[in-house]
Amino acid sequence: MNDLINDINRLQKVVDSISKNLTCNIASQCALNDLKQLIEEKQKQLTDFEIQNMSYEQYEEHMKGTGFNA
Repeated sequence: MNDLINDINRLQKVVDSISKNLTCNIASQCALNDLKQLIEEKQKQLTDFEIQNMSYEQYEEHMKGTGFNA
């Protein structure tokens, strides 16, 4: 999991540095979009892992306000 967190952090640093130093062109925008999509996918993997490893009480708290009983 630490590798996943490190990947997310590194990808975010790349996105930030590219965003600051590039002029707007289609190729750079496509690359930024791809990087942002990778970050979202890795973040979803991390969230899914955290949810799967929650205790019942933590999961109950996490799910408050969702579903039919909200």
